[in-house]
Amino acid sequence: MTTKYKNTKKKMASLGLRKTEEGDYTYIDPNDKTSEFIPVRNKKNK
Repeated sequence: MTTKYKNTKKKMASLGLRKTEEGDYTYIDPNDKTSEFIPVRNKKNK
């Protein structure tokens, strides 16, 4: 069983967002290989 905090953290990471020290959300750089989570976003091929 997971905690609500851990579940929310994974969901936000899947959207490509991470929380900063100030409590705000910023986008995860997809080129950053040191990130804990890898964002999965739809790429526009059109």
